[in-house]
Amino acid sequence: MDILVVGVSARGLAESAVRSGLAHRIVAADYFGDFDLGLLCPHRSIKRDLSLPYDARHLITVSSGLPYDALIYVANLENYPSVVGAMAGGKPILGNSPAILTSVRDPIRFFGFLVQYGIRAPRIAVDAERLESHSDTIWLRKPLRSGGGHGIAVHSPGDRLEAGYFLQEYLDGVSCGAVFAANGSDARLLGISEQLIGRNEFGADELRYCGSILGPLGARQDEWGGIIESLRRVVGAITREFHLVGINGIDFILNGKVVYPLEINPRYTASMELVERAYGLNMFKTHLDACQGRLPDFDLLAYRDAGYTGKAIRFASQSLVFRDPQRWFDRGARDLPFEGEHIARGQPVCTLFSCGQSRSECYNALADNAMTIERACPNATTTV
Repeated sequence: MDILVVGVSARGLAESAVRSGLAHRIVAADYFGDFDLGLLCPHRSIKRDLSLPYDARHLITVSSGLPYDALIYVANLENYPSVVGAMAGGKPILGNSPAILTSVRDPIRFFGFLVQYGIRAPRIAVDAERLESHSDTIWLRKPLRSGGGHGIAVHSPGDRLEAGYFLQEYLDGVSCGAVFAANGSDARLLGISEQLIGRNEFGADELRYCGSILGPLGARQDEWGGIIESLRRVVGAITREFHLVGINGIDFILNGKVVYPLEINPRYTASMELVERAYGLNMFKTHLDACQGRLPDFDLLAYRDAGYTGKAIRFASQSLVFRDPQRWFDRGARDLPFEGEHIARGQPVCTLFSCGQSRSECYNALADNAMTIERACPNATTTV
């Protein structure tokens, strides 16, 4: 079967598909069309083939010339159910249906269920004028079509709430993500990671997602088991309510030992390749199996001593010219630009990986790698 992997960046899932050894032919359509995606499978990209900025609707155009029998979508198509349906064109969607996307990505529907089920969660509001003017609550303004931290900002009292946004209560704690496989009625928790948000070491600012560190979050053995059990109950309840299938992600705040869900990412997520690297669980095969009702025989508690595995997206701190993509690929970097490609300040350069027995060892290796790769790229303003 020919399977189309489509979204903003297809490389992660396409690499997992090739690594799986399954007899499916993979084709891809995304925005970046990175150097290493070309090493994996036939592909087309909005940036290179259409010379257009990213728009989910452009994925329909750019994928139209690719032969495929079924599709799997990645970020950020969970926000565009109609685009998913249009690209499928009656062909099988290997993952959550457009109807499920519409339901689980509706914050009123999602947070209403959490309250009804007794799951602790931040408050939300859709009308800024009805907020208590003297409240000490900090509110975040979030786009309904959220992803990667883009468009999230602190809401100032008295500001109007634009169409396409809602307010979510800010909670102290650690920003985290979890990965789970679902079959519509049951779920299996596969990994928990700390999310790296707005880190200067990687050229990111404000609330922009720039990586993840997979591991036990520094919790003691008894605390880690409690966090895992809490998340198992949460993802199980959400799976049953929204009939999720395949591999999915959940963003949450961890405050002490309490899990506060923020949103569901009902598709392949950025931290899933860390699960594959650390625990040897192929995400592509797991996704196909879960869509067919089969969940892996996997217990996250068995990996308490597996150490930490991390990834970081390096954003350019200045305008750069990228060099030697094959050399960086051989050294383990991914999502690589082409030789001589200009990278504007604030745009992603590539993805870096590390591992370590401690969280600090893993993080420091990521930061060192991020510094090394930017230093190796000449400044575009001084390059002839």
